[in-house]
Amino acid sequence: MANITGTTEDTGRTGGVAVAERVAAAHALWMSTLPTIRRAPVGELLPQPLRTAELELPTEPIAAPALVVGGAIAGTHGPISDLAVSSDGGRLVAAHYADDVVSIVDTAAMAVTATITDVPEPYRVTVADRAYVSSASDSDDAVVAIDTTTGRALAATIVDETAAGIAVNPAGDVLYVGRNGDAVVDIAAIDVETGATRVIELTTAPGASVDAIRVSADGTKVFAAVTTPAGGSLAIIDTGSGAVQRTAALGGSIGDIAVAPRGRKVFVTGWDAELGGVIHVVDAAAARLIDTVALGGLPTQLVFDRGGDIAFVVDRDQIVVLCTATHEVIDSVVIGGQLSCLAASPDGARLYAADYAGTITALRVEAGTGHALHELVSTGLRELAAAAS
Repeated sequence: MANITGTTEDTGRTGGVAVAERVAAAHALWMSTLPTIRRAPVGELLPQPLRTAELELPTEPIAAPALVVGGAIAGTHGPISDLAVSSDGGRLVAAHYADDVVSIVDTAAMAVTATITDVPEPYRVTVADRAYVSSASDSDDAVVAIDTTTGRALAATIVDETAAGIAVNPAGDVLYVGRNGDAVVDIAAIDVETGATRVIELTTAPGASVDAIRVSADGTKVFAAVTTPAGGSLAIIDTGSGAVQRTAALGGSIGDIAVAPRGRKVFVTGWDAELGGVIHVVDAAAARLIDTVALGGLPTQLVFDRGGDIAFVVDRDQIVVLCTATHEVIDSVVIGGQLSCLAASPDGARLYAADYAGTITALRVEAGTGHALHELVSTGLRELAAAAS
């Protein structure tokens, strides 16, 4: 794989990093000059889930938020396969797979501040205190670590087999990489400081593959989309033991996964032979399919608002808005152009939609008239549940 170089837009300086050439301890992935920021898992900062089963959220869908265009960047680096926002919301990382480029965007100015070139076919992006980008080439697949502040590639590690979905835990110290091999499909759980790797086997079924991977907000569960000739399934993995706890059979193919902030539900985009494009809703604790929402289009990716009350779904040239309590479509917004991916800011105030022309559009999320009431009712129910426990 070629060396990877980075260019900071305002200075024009370039720098390179050799793939898998750092001198490091045995089994090390990389020893970055950027120290790992140790943070409490996001789940520790969130209110605890309801413990009283009888207390249910409202059964009427909440009012749809208004999506207002707040800026855009015209396509300069070609089609975008994935987006991710930094933990402080200040930077957006975009993978331009056709042009072998990763770009860093200042979200306040909506301007590209840095580009990392010669990253062969960057496909998936995940961000903690740094960004990780999966890359594919004729010789090897790899994961590239990028400093989002300086716009520099730090290092890269070769991935055995074919790299698929990637995700990083909330603490930022474990990277999960899906791997598709001829004999086995698995996930490599990699300590980003030491490089120690634990392998989580998913299936040995012929023709199987793993794609999307997501980590719960408290870091205790990993969810993986597994596809075999018999259909799709959602594997639920305990991060402590590194073992698959449960599997939910969904049928058809699976595109993307989004885990509700409180971890009670998992929403999965997919394709059903009879219904067309669908959203599957899975009870995470029971690993049970509880609903299937027929969209009829081609949903590919989805994200939640901050509270998990609303899901935003990429469906061709539009964003479909779904109430996560009732599983009803409450709005759809045509953005223009064929959308490829979507990302949400940590505070839920913004969405970023990218398309196959390489354009990134920033959208302000403004609450609908019923949203504040829904938040008040939901908060009251949670407080009652806490008092009752």
